[in-house]
Amino acid sequence: MPTPPRLALETSLYADDLAAAEQFYGDVLGLDVMLRTEGNHITFRCGPGVVHVFDPAASRDRTSLPAHGAEGPVHVAFGVPTDQLAAWRRHFNRHDVAVEDTTQWGDGQRSLYVRDPAGNSVELVSSTLWSTTARAERLRRVRPVLDLDTAESRPVEQFQNETLRPILKLLNPTILRLVAERLARYGVGFAAMDRVDQRDRLRNLMKEDGRLKRTLLGMVVGHLTQDELDAYLAHKDEVRRRTVPMLLARAQDQIDDIVERVRTQAEGA
Repeated sequence: MPTPPRLALETSLYADDLAAAEQFYGDVLGLDVMLRTEGNHITFRCGPGVVHVFDPAASRDRTSLPAHGAEGPVHVAFGVPTDQLAAWRRHFNRHDVAVEDTTQWGDGQRSLYVRDPAGNSVELVSSTLWSTTARAERLRRVRPVLDLDTAESRPVEQFQNETLRPILKLLNPTILRLVAERLARYGVGFAAMDRVDQRDRLRNLMKEDGRLKRTLLGMVVGHLTQDELDAYLAHKDEVRRRTVPMLLARAQDQIDDIVERVRTQAEGA
C-alpha cells in the first residue's frame, strides 16, 4: 500500500457569518488569511496545514468539488505551548471572548476552551498532548516533497536527492540571507559588479569562506533525523563535497535575489 498519511492538511469549519469568523480567527487567534472567496470560504494558514471556514449553505450547494457541510457546532483544537495558556486567557478577556472551560490533563498538559462567533468549540491545548509527532516526523513533515526516482541510485546519491535537496529547498530563504549578509560585509561593490564578476565572487565566497560553509553545513545537519545523521556521518566527506556545489548552484540560480538583498543591506547600513 502507499505510505499512510502523515498530516491532517486541511481542517474545515462552518460559519454563516464569514466576516465575524475572519475577525475571530484572524484578529483574535492571529492566523494569517491565505485565501478569501466571497460568500464561500476563508482559508487561514496554521503551521504546516490550513483551516478553512466555509459558509455551510454555499459548501453544500457546490458542484465543482464534492459538497460538504455540518449541522450545529463542531470542534477544533490548536496546539500551543503550555506556558502560553495563561497569556491566551488574558488575551481572550481583552477581546471579550469568554473562556468556557479549562481542563488539566496528565503530565502538566492543559486545555482552554472558547467559542468562535459561529458557536464552534475552539480548544487551545498543550501541543505535546497526544505525543503524535516525533522529532523525525516533524522534520520530514515540513520539507518540500520532490518527486525523484532514486531506486537505482547509490546510497550517497539517494541521500543527496531524498534528504539534501528537500532540506536545501526548505532552507532556501535562510541560505540566501546568510550569503547576502556575508557579501554585504566582505564583498565590496558586489551589487555594482557585472553578472560574470558576481558569479565569480559567489564561487570564491563558497570556496574560501570557511565560516560561511560551516554555518550552512551546520544548518543542514541540524535538520537531519537520527537515521539521516547516521548516513551523513558514514559518508561525511563525500556528502560535504556534494553539498557545497549544491549550495553554490542554488545561490547562483537566484543571484538577482541575492543582489537585491545585498543592495538593501548596504542602503540600510
